[in-house]
Amino acid sequence: MPLTNPCTKLDLLKNAYYDDFKQLKEIKVGGRVSNMWKAKYQLFGENCQVFSWGGKQHSYSCRLVAPNEETAQNYYHNAKKITQQCLGDEWQLEESKRKHDDGMKAVFTNHDAKHSEQVSFSTHLVPTSGLFSTTWTLYYYVGNSSQPSKKAD
Repeated sequence: MPLTNPCTKLDLLKNAYYDDFKQLKEIKVGGRVSNMWKAKYQLFGENCQVFSWGGKQHSYSCRLVAPNEETAQNYYHNAKKITQQCLGDEWQLEESKRKHDDGMKAVFTNHDAKHSEQVSFSTHLVPTSGLFSTTWTLYYYVGNSSQPSKKAD
């Protein structure tokens, strides 16, 4: 059942991480490096999927395309603000420029959690240059920050 409260969504995603997002997996789609499933619910953005890396590490990912840079910046700042409010003070924000483009990334991690429970929430603001214009996409990830990420940097 779709949820509307952002904090309830984050809590559901955090709990789902510990169960490999099983309750969010719907249709399996092929992948060369990883297994992918279309997500049952679009908890953030659009086109949400669950990825499995090596069969053991899973992440949940969504993307939202913005009509312009200003809107994308607003999405990014709102995602950071809501995530911080919902997760609380024990979660640390690390924000930096992305390595391979002019975008930004914000990663929330609870460093006090046991290593086996180290889930992170991140949002990435990504510019995509086209022939006639640049579009901006916001990605939202939930998973272990030490796992490989398809578009993370």
